[in-house]
Order: sequence, then structure tokens, then C-alpha cells
Amino acid sequence: MSKRKKIGLSPGTLIYTGEPSTGAGSSLRSVCYDDERMEEMHVLGTRTRDPRYKQWTELYGVQDAQMVQAIGTEYNIHPLALEDVMDITNRVKIDYYDEGVFCILQFMKYTSQDKNLRTEQISIYFSNSFLVSFQQDPDDTFAVLRKRMQQAHSRIRARNVDYLFYAMIDYVVDCYFIIADALDEEVRSIEERVHQSLDEELVTDIYSIRTRLIRFRNFIFPLREEIARIRKVDNQFIHPDTLIYFRDLEDHIIQLMEMSDSQRELLNGLKDLIYSQSSLKLNKDIKWLTVLSTISIPIVLLTGIYGMNFRHMPELEWQYGYFIWWAVTITIIFSLFVYFRRKRLF
Repeated sequence: MSKRKKIGLSPGTLIYTGEPSTGAGSSLRSVCYDDERMEEMHVLGTRTRDPRYKQWTELYGVQDAQMVQAIGTEYNIHPLALEDVMDITNRVKIDYYDEGVFCILQFMKYTSQDKNLRTEQISIYFSNSFLVSFQQDPDDTFAVLRKRMQQAHSRIRARNVDYLFYAMIDYVVDCYFIIADALDEEVRSIEERVHQSLDEELVTDIYSIRTRLIRFRNFIFPLREEIARIRKVDNQFIHPDTLIYFRDLEDHIIQLMEMSDSQRELLNGLKDLIYSQSSLKLNKDIKWLTVLSTISIPIVLLTGIYGMNFRHMPELEWQYGYFIWWAVTITIIFSLFVYFRRKRLF
């Protein structure tokens, strides 16, 4: 469903803008933890009232508007944030509300087989004591983080919820590096093909990779802006001792942007090189055609003269006229060949 379906509706209306899923529906997981203990919630979707615990609730699949609304009501999530959860066409952003912080990430998945760059929207809302994550697909994207949380006294469990928020973004950025490396391998492969031989599909492949690079950068650039803004915005939900990690995260994002820019510049250079090589080859072909045409003009002239139907042409009666014609023709061809060769025209 596109955004056009939402025209005329009031802000905060929950409408899923993605394609209907044919797989499993929405599922919910919730865990409470502190520095020493961690346990699964028995009543899913319920906010813990125990001040000793922090809570992480995950919703896999955001097509069910009733479930999204129920979670929003339980955790007092702003209606505009809930609307963005179900609108998967959003750009990367971080919004600050009085009750918490809301973030939209685009998790990218790259398959080298079909060279397809897919995205999954991940929405995160957190306050001082809880974090709720909404994943567009039913995949367990943050299984790595949950495995880290299994260890007692781990940094995620020891610190505040804002550190879990940082860890989630950091994991997404780490996955960006995997995609950047895969795209870099494609660019290097194109570079080798350009230097080996001209391929008709090279330009098409270059534009295909360049399109993916532009799309990749379009997700990285706003994330860098939002991470930089975190360190400037004064809010009660991100503590000063966590800001240093966001500074390091910003450095990683800048590194990704530099990699993307260098790859795109290399592709532009390869494209110009292909056009230059094609033009050079075309110029050589035209030069050869020009040389052949120049050599053939005198021969055509002689043939045309002696092919006229005049009655009185003394040369036609010569006994050795035919052989003389061939001698003159060969002399002209050889002379022009030597001349063009000395001029290095071929």
C-alpha cells in the first residue's frame, strides 16, 4: 500500500504501507533484565512495573494494527510514532518526545547472487526503563545482541536502556560495513573487466552498481546527521556516559560514507575510461576507413576513365595496356601505403 492510501486521514492513523505478507504473522518477545538476572516475560506486551528491571520488547512484523496500537497504549508511545512504525517508506530519523525517543532505521540485506539490496525498516522507541523495537519482517535481526545479553554483568545489562539503543544502531552500522565490502568487491571486479577487454554489458553493470551505491548512501547520510544531533540535543533519555559511544559510532558512519564516495568516484572514472576507449577504437576504425578510401580513390578514377565508352582511346589499343594499368595501380597503392605508414596513420 502506498502513501496515497493515507490521503485525507488524520495524523496517527495506523495503516501498513508495505506489501501484504504471505508468511507468518506478527510475533512478540519480551525480556526483563538487570545486571545479574534476565528472564522472559510470561505476559507478552505488558510493561513491567518493577523499578529494578529494564525491559526490552520486540515485535516481529508490523502489519497488525491492533497489536501495534496495544503496544503503543501499554508503553505510552506517541500516536505519530506508531503511525511511522507502520509506514515503511520513512527515511532514517530520530524524534524526541516528552515520554521517550523514537528512531527509524533501515536495515539493509545484500545478496551477492542476485545482487539485490533489500531494506527492512526497524523502529525503536525507548524511555528510561524500557525499549520497544518493531521489525518490518519476522526475522530475528538482533539475535546477536540477545546472545550478548545472556552473559551476566555484560555491558548491555549493566548500563541504562540508552546503551541498548546504541548497541542496536551499532549492530546495524556493522552490517553496513559487510554490504560496503560486498559492493567494493563488485567495483573491483568491474575494474578488472575494464582493463581486460571492453564488454557490452560493462556500462549497464556500472550503472547498476552505481544505483545501489546511491541508495546505500541515502540511508547512511541521514543516519550520520541524526547521530551527530544526538550529541547536541539535551534530553533526559540519553545519558552523558553513553554519548561517547555515539561519537565513535559517528566516526564509523563517516568511514562508510567515505568508502561509498570513493567507490562511486571509481565507477565514474571507469565509465569515463570505457567511453574514452570506445572513442579511441572508433577513431582507429574511422582512420582505417579513411586510409582505404584514400588509396582506392585513384584506382576508382583510373577504372572510371578507361571504362568510358569513347571510340577513340589510344591506350585501349596498346598491346601491354592492361599490364601497364596494373603496374600504375600497384605503384599508387604502394606509394600511398608508404606515405601513410611514415605519417603513422596506422
